[in-house]
Amino acid sequence: LILFMLIMVAYPIGRILYISLTSNIMTRPDLGVEFIGLENYVNLFTSMAFWETVGRTGAWTALSVGGKTAIALGIALLLARDIAFKRFYLILLMIPWVTPMVVAAVTWRWIFDGQFGMLNYILMQVNILQEPYVFLGHKMSAFIATAITDMWLGIPFLAMMFLAGLQSIPVELHESASMDGASKLQKFIHVTLPMMKPIILVATTMSGIWTFNSFGFIWPMTHGGPVDATQTLIVQAYKLSFGAFDLGMGAAIAVVIFIILTICTVLYKRLLMRQEEL
Repeated sequence: LILFMLIMVAYPIGRILYISLTSNIMTRPDLGVEFIGLENYVNLFTSMAFWETVGRTGAWTALSVGGKTAIALGIALLLARDIAFKRFYLILLMIPWVTPMVVAAVTWRWIFDGQFGMLNYILMQVNILQEPYVFLGHKMSAFIATAITDMWLGIPFLAMMFLAGLQSIPVELHESASMDGASKLQKFIHVTLPMMKPIILVATTMSGIWTFNSFGFIWPMTHGGPVDATQTLIVQAYKLSFGAFDLGMGAAIAVVIFIILTICTVLYKRLLMRQEEL
């Protein structure tokens, strides 16, 4: 086990950390690999573009996770009721979850296409648009479009977790609230949400970690554009490493991402342990 952890975990992390301390530009083999210490990190942290990417990544993650949480909770509340064809709806709900990320990205890129996209066709048919709009060609619409795609992919997981949480709430609590004259809204606020709080915290934390590290659909959809509007940290790291072939700077961003996600993982573990104690 120790040997496995050293080979599969410790070595890759140590290798990336070492590369981040070097000047390693693959298009300039004449310069060789030079150890430069923390110079890559200094250049990174003094770069306005880097901090813009950090802010953009945080805003994009918050938008996506917030949307997923709200929609998934609404879907879970509907599925928790005794409705017809519930199993059929559950099967439909799982379609985005089992769809390969790249396939979903290509599909949504076609939907948002400025010339032949389905969204443009529908909006023009109902007279909301008079002419086609290039959704992935404008900063704000591309930003929102990629977030919508991520929501579509992530909603099934959160909805199933929330549904399991709703079904674990004792019926007696709702019956007692009804006997006290509580309305549906009051029961949701004072009974459902407090009981669901542990699950919501854990689910949104996990979703936040995955969303922050998303790459598989942003790159096929926009390549981080237009004008870096959808460039997150993971996309920037890819561009530097495999676009500019600056492995040192790319590795430095990868280390920063690793640190951020490690902090999120530690917070997630503490939340999980705290909920187990309650």
